[in-house]
Amino acid sequence: GGFRFRGRAQGRRGSMSKQSRRDTSNLTPDQVVMCSQFTEFTGASQEVAAMCMGRNHWNIEVAMGAFFDNPAAFAPPPPEVDTGAIMSMFKKYKDEDEEDCIGIDGILQFCSDIDISPDDVRMLVFTFNLQVKSQIKWTQMEWVTGMTRIGCDSAEKVKSKMISLQADLVDPARFKQFYGFAFDMSRADGQKVLELDTAVQVWRMVLKDKFHHLDAWCEFLEKEYKKSITKDTWMLTYDFAVQSNADMTNIDLDSSAWPVVIDEFVEHYRAQK
Repeated sequence: GGFRFRGRAQGRRGSMSKQSRRDTSNLTPDQVVMCSQFTEFTGASQEVAAMCMGRNHWNIEVAMGAFFDNPAAFAPPPPEVDTGAIMSMFKKYKDEDEEDCIGIDGILQFCSDIDISPDDVRMLVFTFNLQVKSQIKWTQMEWVTGMTRIGCDSAEKVKSKMISLQADLVDPARFKQFYGFAFDMSRADGQKVLELDTAVQVWRMVLKDKFHHLDAWCEFLEKEYKKSITKDTWMLTYDFAVQSNADMTNIDLDSSAWPVVIDEFVEHYRAQK
């Protein structure tokens, strides 16, 4: 790794009790310093730092490697929630005809209760965290496990949780999962591809501030390409968005394996300059 630290804290090698995982006050001064360094580099909490360092024999480089390989393994336990309250919410929103799911009416009511419009990107972030399979039908299982996972048992808690759910997407791997989810959620039932107008609408929502050429790309698709978007093209568009610089001079069409539509867009863009 690129991290280099002098020395290792000795003693108590990896033998952290469950108690000390939650309580970092019984660490040696050396260990406290190392936890601070770990926190500074990873953005993890002191508690997670102590747990991760303890599991890796207080070798900070190994610990940070382990953390970046799989941050989820060091996630703190899910917050305590009132499962009864989560079920009461489900009953409030559930469909009158289909007992075990929340349908469109319930979803609209929920959106109203948390003061977020159904077509706001935050609703997509919320459903991504619930891990629902359909944008217009949430099952009881998805609702209960999802709300428990994010630690929310009231509309108020969902409202205040939104900021941290969006902040989680700063992690590129997490964002890419979310980006793939956005495609799946936006397809019409039974369709493998995304209608172009829908794709453009979702791209404008999820790639805003992430893609220099978002406007030019959407305009090119609407005026020149005029076809549906496959999942493969959708995913490669994200790679293109994060890799292309402001004037696209770093995109080499001869040696890359971009889909044809991206090649055509780059040629079109360059021809106009």
